[in-house]
Amino acid sequence: MPCRWGNRVLWRSLALIAFWGLCPTASARRVDAALYPYPYQDPYLASTTVAILKDRDQRYVWSEAQALELELIPGRNQVPLLEGKGKLHTRYLPQPGPAPLIVLLPGFGGSAYSGSARYVAQLFQDHGFQVLSLPSPFHWNFALAASRSALPGLTERDSAELYRAIQAALDQIRRRYHAEITTIGLIGLSHGALVAGYLSKLDAEERRVGFGTTLLVNPPIDLLTTLRTIDRLADAERRFPAAARANLQAYAFGVGKAALDRDIDDPSYFAHWNQRLRLSGEEIRYLIGWVLREPVGESLYVAELVRPLGILRTPISWGYRSARLDEARSFGLMDYLRRVLIPKLNGGPAGGPDLEHWLQRSSLKNLASFLREQRTVYLMHNADDFLVSRDDLAYAERVFGERAIIYPLGGHLGNLWYPQNRRDMLEVMQRPVTTAPARPRP
Repeated sequence: MPCRWGNRVLWRSLALIAFWGLCPTASARRVDAALYPYPYQDPYLASTTVAILKDRDQRYVWSEAQALELELIPGRNQVPLLEGKGKLHTRYLPQPGPAPLIVLLPGFGGSAYSGSARYVAQLFQDHGFQVLSLPSPFHWNFALAASRSALPGLTERDSAELYRAIQAALDQIRRRYHAEITTIGLIGLSHGALVAGYLSKLDAEERRVGFGTTLLVNPPIDLLTTLRTIDRLADAERRFPAAARANLQAYAFGVGKAALDRDIDDPSYFAHWNQRLRLSGEEIRYLIGWVLREPVGESLYVAELVRPLGILRTPISWGYRSARLDEARSFGLMDYLRRVLIPKLNGGPAGGPDLEHWLQRSSLKNLASFLREQRTVYLMHNADDFLVSRDDLAYAERVFGERAIIYPLGGHLGNLWYPQNRRDMLEVMQRPVTTAPARPRP
C-alpha cells in the first residue's frame, strides 16, 4: 500500500511537471544588459536626459498642432488673481484622413506642452498616429480648470476628472477638426502611467472612450515608496545654502537651454551628457527632487485661491503674490498629503483613514487583479529606476507577465529617447486591438 501511494504521488508529480513544461508561466521580458548599450550607468544622470527632450521644433509646422482650451468647470475662468486662466490647455496633433489616436499623459506636474510629451507625441505622429496630450493632475492648470476640489492626489478621483476632460477634448476635435479616429490608445509617463492604469479600468467599466492598447512607462508601483524617495531627494536642499541652490537651478537651466538649441536629429544630441552637465551626484539628486516636488506647491497655491483652505497664511494681492507662492512651494509631498489632502478627504484633521490607507487606494497595486487580466495593458520599466524598489518591480513583473519589458538601465524615464525604447513603444501601440465600442455620451 505505501508503495502504491508513493507511485501515485510520483506519477502525479511527473504529470504536473509535464503540464507546466508544456504551459510555462508567462514572464516579463528582461532585456539583456549585454545587448542594450545605453550610455549612462548612473540612473540619476540618465534621468536628467529627459529634461532636454523636445520635438523637432526648428522644422516643425506649428499650424499642424492645435491648441485646445476646454472650459470644464463653470466659474473657474473668473477665480480672483487667476482670471482668464481657468480653461484646460490640451494639445492635438492631427493626421490627414482616418488614423488611430493616442491619448498621452505626461509625468508628474507636466503640461500638455512639456518636453517629454512633445517628444513622444511627435514620435507617434511621425508614424501615422493622431495624438491628444493633456496635463498631469498635478499641473496647476489641471488643478484650476479640471479638478472640482482643486486638490489632486487621490488617483481614483484624479482619473475620473481626467476621463471627463478626455471625452470633452475628443468631442471638440471631432466637431472642430472633423477628426477621423479609427482606434484610441493610451500612453502614460511616470505618474501619468499610474493615472493611465486607473483610466483603463474606468473605461473598461464605462466605455465612454473605448481605449484599446494602454502603455504604462515607468509608473510608480507603491506610492508611499515613491513619495518618500522624492521628498528625500528634495530634502537634499538642506545641504546647500539658498544662494547655492539658486545657482544650481540657474546653471541647470542654462545647460538645458543650450542643449535645446541644438538639432535633436543630430546623433550626438544625447552624447557625452555627463561631461556637458558637469554636476556632482549630490547636485543632480537635489535637482531631480526639486523638479519632482515643485508642482505640489503650485497646485496648493491654486487650491487656496479657488477655495481658501486656511493652510497658506502669507498675504496675497495683485502686486504681492510671489511670497505666497514661495510659502506653497515649501510643502513637500508628504506635508501636502498629511496636512492638506488627507484631512480634506477625511472631513477634518481628526479621525478617518490614515495616510497609508489613502496611498494604498491610489497605488498601482490597487489595480493588480484588473491589470493581471486586462491583456491590452502593457508595462515598460527600468531595473535601475530609483523611484521603485526591487521588490515592487518584481511584483509588477508578476502582475503583467509577458506584457512587461524591463530594461537594465535608464533610471526614471531617462531612456525614452533611446532607439530600442522608441521601437518598442511603437511596436506595442501598433498591435491590432479589438475593443468594445464606446457608449455615446448622454
